[in-house]
Amino acid sequence: MSMTVGALVLLLAASGDGATDFAGVVGNYRLSPDHILAIAEWEVEPGAPHLLAFTDLRTGRIGVLHEAGHDEVTLSAGLMSGGEAARLHFERVGGRVVALTLGERGQRPRRAERIEDRAREITIDADSGPLHGTLWIPPGKGPFPAILLVPAGAVGRTAPATFTNFFLSEGFAVLAYDRRPGSAGFESHAADAVTAVETLRRRPEVKRDLVGLWGHSQGGWLSLMAAGRSPSVAFVIDHSGMLVPAWRQELYRLAAEATADSVAPEAVEEAVNFEMRLMRVAASGEGWSGIATELALAPAPRWHDLVYKPASLAELQRVWRNDFSFDPRPSVAAVRQPVLALFGGLDRSTPIESAAHLMHALGSTGAVTVEFFPTANHAFLDAKTGGNAEIPELSRFVPGMFETMRRWLERVERRPNRQGGAGH
Repeated sequence: MSMTVGALVLLLAASGDGATDFAGVVGNYRLSPDHILAIAEWEVEPGAPHLLAFTDLRTGRIGVLHEAGHDEVTLSAGLMSGGEAARLHFERVGGRVVALTLGERGQRPRRAERIEDRAREITIDADSGPLHGTLWIPPGKGPFPAILLVPAGAVGRTAPATFTNFFLSEGFAVLAYDRRPGSAGFESHAADAVTAVETLRRRPEVKRDLVGLWGHSQGGWLSLMAAGRSPSVAFVIDHSGMLVPAWRQELYRLAAEATADSVAPEAVEEAVNFEMRLMRVAASGEGWSGIATELALAPAPRWHDLVYKPASLAELQRVWRNDFSFDPRPSVAAVRQPVLALFGGLDRSTPIESAAHLMHALGSTGAVTVEFFPTANHAFLDAKTGGNAEIPELSRFVPGMFETMRRWLERVERRPNRQGGAGH
């Protein structure tokens, strides 16, 4: 029986002794002039305990690290499961981590020196109140090009994890921030991103005319919305961003994820039919009693665990107003900045028609580059089915993802400050 990702996160968090010094070990480590290893604090799910993630930015290898002793962690064979594949030991001087030694099975241990990045805690003065974030600054003398990581859903600044490290290794100052609390519409979240861009542009470490956006999933379409609203945005990387009405994306996700995880076709069909009725009730406000009756059936029908289960009509209509009723397509037409859009062939959350909608909206402007990766799932891990059940066993990002972003960014800005070595 497959363990859910959420349950596995809680198990992993409970399995250690809690002694890992996240702040003391996160950062980039240089294995060779063009080979960077990244250690990141990772919020896998909203509200879940944070984990420590390892990524090889050359090979795409990724996995959660497990406490193994003082300044020592292990890397499992899969993202979140499997036997020990490697052991990392952190080296300290004066109490500060200055290097790590990577010992992989069947290979000689290799030492990687820590890159001396700088972190600044900053506040973004959004209209809803202050938003808190961390600005990472690469080594060297600025000002630097900068990239803002736009939150996807109700997540904090550590949700992007590895991507903070990647852009930092490419010579960018990187700002990750916590999404505003509470319920708000997508227009408000896009406005927050614009405010964060202006905050970055005022920083002395940043090139004010070269501040771009990266967003994954919902953060992808929010990045496009923000770019359409503000000429201060220099470029956008849309990573698995949906470009269909949100209610349609939800129906696609439900059916695609369940099918990929081998749920019985009849249960998938029943679940989709229920959510279609749910959306009609959300839009009209009529028929809630029937929905409530179906949700209260005992024993629970086989589709019950697959669907969204609102507690009340008021909750359902609030979610409809702020989420399911939204269509991001009209807001994209105003984008004139360079856009890189990455889509996966095994993405069970983002319908591939999103790529066609993006090309239809921006293709004539010459602003958009669309790249397709056949084996990428929604998180851009190299997948077999794209379902949730296989995620703990996956072990790398899809080949070419980092290099595609690297090459595209080189065309946006020739950067002399890459952590991997000499400039371009």
